[in-house]
Amino acid sequence: MMPSKTPQKTMRQLCRATLLILLCSFVTAVSAADSFYDKLQVTDIDGSSVDLNTYKGGIVLVNFWATWCPPCIKEMPSMQRLQQQFEPEKFQIVAINMGQSATTVESFLMEQSFEFDLPVYLDDMGRAFTDMKIQGMPSSFLLDTNGNLIETIVGAREWDHPGNVEALQALIDKSE
Repeated sequence: MMPSKTPQKTMRQLCRATLLILLCSFVTAVSAADSFYDKLQVTDIDGSSVDLNTYKGGIVLVNFWATWCPPCIKEMPSMQRLQQQFEPEKFQIVAINMGQSATTVESFLMEQSFEFDLPVYLDDMGRAFTDMKIQGMPSSFLLDTNGNLIETIVGAREWDHPGNVEALQALIDKSE
């Protein structure tokens, strides 16, 4: 004969089950509302707020840089060349300047000998440094079509290296 459950034991199991359901619901709600794009508060050069969620639908490389960062400047031409190999609807590089004014960024871009017509946004307060746990400059975040993080890349790269182009094309093909 099986021993019968006591009312206290049944109540404890019910409480545990309810608590588990509530915790699971809370975790889902937090992660759904806390996307990569939502963590960033950026403006365009004119000072208008930008909703980076508009980039959802394509693969995105978000690059954090500064005008005082030599490795950041060195990788900019290769980012431009990489972008030119893909349609912006399928792949887009977004450059976010960290902690500098629009005047500083505009002057810097006009003085450069290379073409750089990628979208440039500003995090003039440098909030992303702590919010995104950026460990060094430049730092880049590769995102899937839903804005989920695929990879974090710290340091400069030769972005249009054939291996990078092939890997990116495979990623785009997989997402279609």
